[in-house]
Amino acid sequence: MADESVRKASRDLLVLFWVLNGLIVILWLFLPARRIDLRVLVWGNILLLILGMISVKMNLRALTHQNVQAFLRLMYGSFILKFFVLALAAFLYIYVEKEKLRKPALAGCFAFYIFYTFVELKSVMKKSKKPDA
Repeated sequence: MADESVRKASRDLLVLFWVLNGLIVILWLFLPARRIDLRVLVWGNILLLILGMISVKMNLRALTHQNVQAFLRLMYGSFILKFFVLALAAFLYIYVEKEKLRKPALAGCFAFYIFYTFVELKSVMKKSKKPDA
């Protein structure tokens, strides 16, 4: 049953990934001269997909533990992993692109983070309400 939940959550994350990639392509077609660095959006979307898959797997595994410490370790570990990886990616982008920094691209990635977090939480909350969780 846990594998089925992970598959459903992964499918939801993949659908979100493709929808956001479609949005990026539309932006690229209609707004090529704008100040949004679309490469940052694409790489941010890929990074968020990978982290989202790992996070969902950790959070769904946390729901099956009877041990409170194991549950908390997985839940907080998921958050800390995403936080530090995303902070490192943002700092690297800011450091590398000092003069050519595009703040709208960072804001777009933050919006993507909110979408991914919503989908992750929706998947985990569905599983937590089931009696076998």
